[in-house]
Amino acid sequence: MVAQVLSASTGHDVLWLIPLLPLAGAVIDLFFGKRLGRWAGILASAMVLSSFVVGVVLVHDLGARPEGERLFLSHLFDWISVGAFHVGADLQLDALSATMILVVTGVGALITIYSIGYMRDDPRYGRFFAYMNLFVFFMLILVMGANYLVLYLGWEGVGLCSYLLIGFWFEKPENAEAAKKAFITTRIGDTAMLIGIVLIGVTFGTLDFAGVFGSAGELTKTTATVIALLLFAGAVGKSAQVPLHVWLPDAMAGPTPVSALIHAATMVTAGVYLVIRSHVLFEMSGVALDVVAVIGTITLVFAGTCALAQWDIKRVLAYSTISQLGYMFLAVGLRAYGIAMFFLVAHACYKALLFLGSGSVIHGMHDEQDLRQMGGLRRAMPITAVTMGIGALALAGFPFLAGFFAKDLVLEIAETTGHWTYYALGTLGAVLSVLYIGRLWFLTFGGVARSERAEHAHESAAIFWVPLAVLAAAATLAGLLSTTPEGNLETWLRSVVGTAEEGTQGLATPVFYAIAIAITLVGIVVAWWVYGSGRFDWRALRDRLEPLPRAALNGWYVDRAYDTVVIQPAKAGAWITAYVVDAGIIDGAVNAVGGGVKRLAQEGRLIQTGFVRTYALVLFVGTVAILAYVGVRL
Repeated sequence: MVAQVLSASTGHDVLWLIPLLPLAGAVIDLFFGKRLGRWAGILASAMVLSSFVVGVVLVHDLGARPEGERLFLSHLFDWISVGAFHVGADLQLDALSATMILVVTGVGALITIYSIGYMRDDPRYGRFFAYMNLFVFFMLILVMGANYLVLYLGWEGVGLCSYLLIGFWFEKPENAEAAKKAFITTRIGDTAMLIGIVLIGVTFGTLDFAGVFGSAGELTKTTATVIALLLFAGAVGKSAQVPLHVWLPDAMAGPTPVSALIHAATMVTAGVYLVIRSHVLFEMSGVALDVVAVIGTITLVFAGTCALAQWDIKRVLAYSTISQLGYMFLAVGLRAYGIAMFFLVAHACYKALLFLGSGSVIHGMHDEQDLRQMGGLRRAMPITAVTMGIGALALAGFPFLAGFFAKDLVLEIAETTGHWTYYALGTLGAVLSVLYIGRLWFLTFGGVARSERAEHAHESAAIFWVPLAVLAAAATLAGLLSTTPEGNLETWLRSVVGTAEEGTQGLATPVFYAIAIAITLVGIVVAWWVYGSGRFDWRALRDRLEPLPRAALNGWYVDRAYDTVVIQPAKAGAWITAYVVDAGIIDGAVNAVGGGVKRLAQEGRLIQTGFVRTYALVLFVGTVAILAYVGVRL
């Protein structure tokens, strides 16, 4: 039915329908969620799923066009019109935004369906789904905007929804603190990004992508570098890259579906999308792309070491997300935009799968998240164990799964273009990813139960594991997007980002892939031997390696450094301003003036005796004084 309705229209006519459907679901659930009861979740899921269906139909129509004409534009209304400066509320659909739309709505629909079971006993059930739909709406605005201002509207909208969803269980102080931390940390990058957008408007006289990128060749390298780095600062905050990564691990305090949707598959990838969308500006700079690659490489190794030391199952996946995003930025920095987008799609599938699987484990373990209290769950939760195993293998880069193609393509482009440092550190990150995800799976499902809760764990209902099964299939088959000539994602994106330069250096392809496969298989065996075989005392190993595991557990004390260098001095400055400058100096001066007037009034009151003879004497003395003064003057 939807396809028949859409077939009568062009993509330009119905493009607005994609974000409108989730927005309608958000409004209905927000105002009528309590009356709808369980139907609130069904409505929210149906709206996102309908948006996905519309997106599939329009993407199919887009793909049927010649490569040079793959663009739908929709002008909704004039937003700003000041002199010669005009900004419209414009949406666009091209190969890049189409890819993001299908990821956001496809994965989003599965996560929303999963949430029906996960949040079924929550007293604010309808409000949760309203926030989820509102997030999907803003994310779609972000990726469909045809100019930087519409993109920024979506950018700030997803930040707001992230704050609302991370702090959804605000009764717990740690949740409220995590929400504030995420909001404030990302605002740092967002502020720099806004300055960059203003600079774009001043420089080009327009914020439309077509106008900006069409005139980018006239930029000086200095101007291009400043604009690109300001935009990248926003990407660093949103995508949790070093040094603004500190908010993402704490954001795991929110409900697990929130972690899966916002902090694995969609919002954190917005920074990657922004840089790819603005790749023309970054290429004009040159230096900016080097910065992107360096930050991505540092992040993928740093976060990988942190993930290897975490005990909270969701914090392992949080640091894993930060690390995997580092690979995407490394690919972008090497101008391999198609590979970065393929990595983004593959990561969305297997990381959403792992987060939802962790939610199933937490549910089956009666809200337990500590890996040390788990073990042996493969018997009690076989479906969750198998699906999470597929996601873990995909992330580890097991041959022929999505992660294998995604990660190896990034390392291959680094190696063949002669960037040996990036290749070496990327390979180290790959080793770490195999070890930390193997550790997670074997501590959760391998061995024997290590607590009473693990002994009484149970498999989740079908509403949980059906989305897991679909995502497991996607994580298995997503590699076809890079290997099938007809479905090659790099070819699909060529109309937007061009073709990546192929390197001519490096190892022979069979040798390269042999090394990659060996790393994965050896890493899995090592992880099994240490954490799953029962023949190795992993607790004693951790004790022998102290204090390194403790430092990695605490994120190498970056939060503590920020607290010492930024937060405590800021608090001290605020205290001095409030109690010394404001209360002591400013209020003291005002109070001194008021006190002086009061004392003068009290003294002046003494001459008001009420006796007529006193007033007559004063009048006489004053008259004599005036006459004497006049006489002296004469």
